[in-house]
Amino acid sequence: MNAHNEHNEATENGGGEDSFKQLFEQSLREQPVIRRGETVKGMVVHCGQEVVVIDIGAKAEGTIPLSEFATICAPVPAIGDEIEAQVRSVGATGVELSVLDAHRRSVWSVVEAAMASGEPVDGQVLSEVKGGFKVDLGGIEAFMPRSEADTSPRIQAAELIGQDCKVRVIEARRRPENIVVSRKQVLQVEQEKQQAAFFAKAKVGDKVNGKVKRLADFGAFVDIGGVDALLHISDITWRRIRHPKEVLSVGQGVTAEITKLAPESGKVSISMRALQPDPWQQVGDTYEPGMRLTGTVRQLLDFGAVVELEPGVEGLIHRSEMSWTKRDVKPTEVLAEGDVVDVSVLEVDPQARRIRLSLKEVSENPWQAWLATHPVGSRVAGKVKTITDFGFFVGLDDNLDGLVHVGNIAWDKDGAEALQGYRKGQEVECVVLGVDVERQRISLGVKQLSADPMELFLEGAKRGSVVTGKVVDVQSGYATIELAEGVHARLGMREVPRDSDEVKLGNEIQAKVVDINPRRRQIELSIRQMLRDEERDAVRNYAASTGEEKAPSALALELHKLFGDQKPQKVQKAQKPKK
Repeated sequence: MNAHNEHNEATENGGGEDSFKQLFEQSLREQPVIRRGETVKGMVVHCGQEVVVIDIGAKAEGTIPLSEFATICAPVPAIGDEIEAQVRSVGATGVELSVLDAHRRSVWSVVEAAMASGEPVDGQVLSEVKGGFKVDLGGIEAFMPRSEADTSPRIQAAELIGQDCKVRVIEARRRPENIVVSRKQVLQVEQEKQQAAFFAKAKVGDKVNGKVKRLADFGAFVDIGGVDALLHISDITWRRIRHPKEVLSVGQGVTAEITKLAPESGKVSISMRALQPDPWQQVGDTYEPGMRLTGTVRQLLDFGAVVELEPGVEGLIHRSEMSWTKRDVKPTEVLAEGDVVDVSVLEVDPQARRIRLSLKEVSENPWQAWLATHPVGSRVAGKVKTITDFGFFVGLDDNLDGLVHVGNIAWDKDGAEALQGYRKGQEVECVVLGVDVERQRISLGVKQLSADPMELFLEGAKRGSVVTGKVVDVQSGYATIELAEGVHARLGMREVPRDSDEVKLGNEIQAKVVDINPRRRQIELSIRQMLRDEERDAVRNYAASTGEEKAPSALALELHKLFGDQKPQKVQKAQKPKK
């Protein structure tokens, strides 16, 4: 009852002015003393645009800023509602109250109790700060170190900010105000409970449902009921993918099979691919060598390209099968990832899960095409591209090269000597000697532009013929005799009589051909055999001219040399003795 009502009652009872004064002084003595920091309760008597007025039973009414109700996420009170607030200041104009301070005091009580008991409290991650995160505990801000944010060190700030969570208070101090909390400790306790329950009943081969929690380059982490399982990128699908995001997304539900359990470490591996049919089971019936197919280039390697023929089935084009004309081509010079290409199947090995493909086999073989227009024996022209110790390469049509071996440069010169007459870029004419389509080789010759002098010589001179030549070289064991231009023979010194002085440089000699090796282009001569044959022929001719029945003996020949032209007497046949 206020003083005005008491005055009316006193007047009605006939108390007069003195009674009213006494009652007023008594009401003032009975009013509570309001002190700063106290918590008081009162009734809302007015709601303005900026403040809420509360009757707290004191000399003056209390006011609360209207904005504080929004700060503590409380609705604006209505007239007649009872509110608890904390006294912020007491003045002549009234009492300033705060529901925010009262709320903070209440929250501090909850925080300190939670720290003592170890029980978690509710919080909301507000923002990222240096070294961690700012967490709202219902009106009081706390600090959560990054290391205490999650059980996984890879968690991103975007995954936490704005999220409601349970945290454990690990430090709380009012002056200076400091609260440190941990979300990780709460998660660890919960995970340990869930893991214990999971490993108690789970086994390899079980089918599980889960939700993708996080993606990484090597796979995805899937929550399968409080336990994070690893879904490796190779276990997502049979087809080749570069990153899990090609198939999965965070929050997506998946069904997989448990492939590995490690209760001691709490690790679980799952596979979506294990629940899908293996496409390689039908490869042996679907593909065979010689088939022409269309595929998509999925990956380029140093040694070739991986081509997807169907989801989960891939083949390899080795770099040697990419071009007919480029021997060491780089895959990136021919193909790009994503290209759709026609290929030919070279080999199928379902057991090894391997299919060899060829890109060049689906195009015309330029070596075969070149041979069709340039048969063996035809003449071609080109420029010298490369000179090596074993010959030089001539550039031909369609980026093809032909080899002129040192042995096919000149008839009358050594290979190394003949090679010195050519330079890079020089235009040359050649004869096609052969084309090896399988080995991709074209053999050319320069000396074949003219007839082989050795063959021409051998047409008129055979083994046993007597030939005439000029000594062009003399060594300790043999001499080289030029029989014709481009034709040389070898005369061993042991085939020269001791008393002969004809084997000198520049001398012309006669000798007999005793051996011919066309393949090695070698001719062997002998003066000794020529003289011996001449002597034998002379004896035969002499016997024929004298009409002898028998050829003279060696003794008769010696007598003939000693006594000149005297004809040897006939030798009488010895008569057989009579029996």
